[in-house]
Amino acid sequence: MELKLKPIRRVVTGNDAQGRSGVVYDSAAPNVNPGAIRPGTGMTDLWVYQECPAPLNGTRDDGNLPFSFEPPECGGHLRIVQSPAKPPGYNLAEDKTAVPLHEPRQRPGGTWDKGGANAFSSPVHKSETVDYGILLEGERVLLLDDGEYVMNPGDVVIQLGNWHGWCNPNQGSLMAFVMMGANYGD
Repeated sequence: MELKLKPIRRVVTGNDAQGRSGVVYDSAAPNVNPGAIRPGTGMTDLWVYQECPAPLNGTRDDGNLPFSFEPPECGGHLRIVQSPAKPPGYNLAEDKTAVPLHEPRQRPGGTWDKGGANAFSSPVHKSETVDYGILLEGERVLLLDDGEYVMNPGDVVIQLGNWHGWCNPNQGSLMAFVMMGANYGD
């Protein structure tokens, strides 16, 4: 299933050599990753910072770096996730991209995955990150061990390295995520 990704306008501001503010980049974000993790779901990275505090000088485009699901260990990223709704007449038994639940496995990059993905659901996963998720359009369901939580536009989730999944049983969604490197501790 192919999801037509909505271009995301990115206006990046900065300062010139005289200290005057202005626009450095104003265009559709160039770092678009259709099917980055699952067929049909697209991720657009708007900005990535490698360290904190992030450097504020220069003209580099930190929104056009190689894709990585995880943010830098000591930094973070701003990403837009576009996810499709459950297709009409969907039959899980006929979904060749479905991955059943399985024992936890660590993906390259560090994210833990337990499967459970299909045409309208992400795998159940966790990463060593603090994630701020803001639903911009549509409806999205957050799947946790203790239940399902319907998110509507304007709702915000703060995830602290926990097992979770996402599904779109009723409609597609557009969601912004700020993911920052963290650690599980002991």
